[in-house]
Amino acid sequence: MASNDTPHPGEQILNAVKFVADTAVLPGSSQLLEGSVGTGLLYGAAGLAAKTIFGPWLWLGVGLDSYSKSATGKHLWQLIGNSTDESASPVQEAIAQPAPPKK
Repeated sequence: MASNDTPHPGEQILNAVKFVADTAVLPGSSQLLEGSVGTGLLYGAAGLAAKTIFGPWLWLGVGLDSYSKSATGKHLWQLIGNSTDESASPVQEAIAQPAPPKK
């Protein structure tokens, strides 16, 4: 789904179900719902290991990454980090332009 496309109501409901499943039930659930069994099982195993070793905060992090990968096709750190898109936003372009001379 492109960033400027608005999801349909059915997609929004499915995304809400995926979010709850990944964060409350088991990380990787959204991957399983999409049919990516291998990826879903890896996220599930990583979530269980994270919860066992580090506690619920890392469980939540694994779940959020699974949901992010399912909903956008990108890992969470790819969304948070710098964008690979080289085009500047309108705000960046406005900041880069010098102020017009005063008359």
